[in-house]
Amino acid sequence: MTITDKTRKMLWGRSGNRCSICKQELVLDETDLDDASVIGEECHIISEKDNGPRHRNDYPTDQFDSYENLLLLCRVHHKMVDDQKETYTEDILRQLKNNHEKWVTERLNKDDFKESKNH
Repeated sequence: MTITDKTRKMLWGRSGNRCSICKQELVLDETDLDDASVIGEECHIISEKDNGPRHRNDYPTDQFDSYENLLLLCRVHHKMVDDQKETYTEDILRQLKNNHEKWVTERLNKDDFKESKNH
């Protein structure tokens, strides 16, 4: 299975185009000489690979590429959470994702954002 367009859009939209850990923007503007650069990565919380980070044999195979099993990170933090899988457990990554998406929603729901939208 692969990540669907709908899942990808939900992940990037709810993450506000920012890394769930450092909040860095994950699409960098183009320059006069080059196109824009995507530095974000769609990361699996539970790896589908037997030897992958946080792999669980009991995880449903049709859920590996689901929205619930993905979070958005910059390349540095993706490498970090996969290399440090004992520190970045499934529960911690799910909490990071949840907190980040809540942070994005709160930032976008601020009164000053609503006011600027009405002008």
